[in-house]
Amino acid sequence: MDVAQELEDVLEALAAIQKDVNKLKTASVSGQALRKRVKDTHKSWLPIAGVLEAGEIVDTAQLQDVQSAWMALVKLANGASPQKQYKLLLRTIVTKTESELLHTFIKGSAIQTIGNSLRKLVQPISDADLLKYLDESIRCAENNCIRASVVLAWCAVAYMVHKKLTSLGITTVNAELAKMKADRGLMFRTFTRDYVFSSAADVQEAPDAHLILLCRFLTYLDDTQYKHLKGALDLRNGCGHPTGYQPDPVKLQAYYADITQLVLLNPTFA
Repeated sequence: MDVAQELEDVLEALAAIQKDVNKLKTASVSGQALRKRVKDTHKSWLPIAGVLEAGEIVDTAQLQDVQSAWMALVKLANGASPQKQYKLLLRTIVTKTESELLHTFIKGSAIQTIGNSLRKLVQPISDADLLKYLDESIRCAENNCIRASVVLAWCAVAYMVHKKLTSLGITTVNAELAKMKADRGLMFRTFTRDYVFSSAADVQEAPDAHLILLCRFLTYLDDTQYKHLKGALDLRNGCGHPTGYQPDPVKLQAYYADITQLVLLNPTFA
């Protein structure tokens, strides 16, 4: 059963019932056809509720709230009942089903499958230690710790960038940074920092934003690649502090797709 689709179908049927109830000129809902639609929609809901109850994705208390509202609505449909009560129960069922059940189920289902998706993206990486490290990031995602997953994955990117730059030699890195500072091009004119590194450890202390800009200056990345890598760094920074921002699994998969293509599997950084 495609639970998400079935939930959406039920919500669509309920929305149609709501519309017809709102059109009534009488104080009660007495038409047999409309009452039958309520009962038929409830029959469609029951197997979905069974699947949700048997699983571990949605909150049991929230599911029970929806179930209770359904029972009250079906009881109303057994005879002519006040329109006002119909409206209240329909609104409750629709709101809670959409916000507390459907959205939670979609997110929870994505969490359950995110690990396989991310592992497929990084599988071609040949560095066993890097793969092991990334697996920690992926296991964070599988446990719904998306922000932690983002931060750990960026550490792998930073490692590759540091490795590539220090392979040039510290003297060359210093010289290229000085050239980038002197460049008056639109992309580099805001870079005003003076760096004099003496070791690879010094490079690791520099802000990642400056280092990936240097990668652009050295043409390891083109303009579009740099833009997307900068976006990935922005996401990492948004997840690296205790704010209210919480990316979802879809965002994480897009992030992983970018960092693997741009750095982790980019031959330029090998």
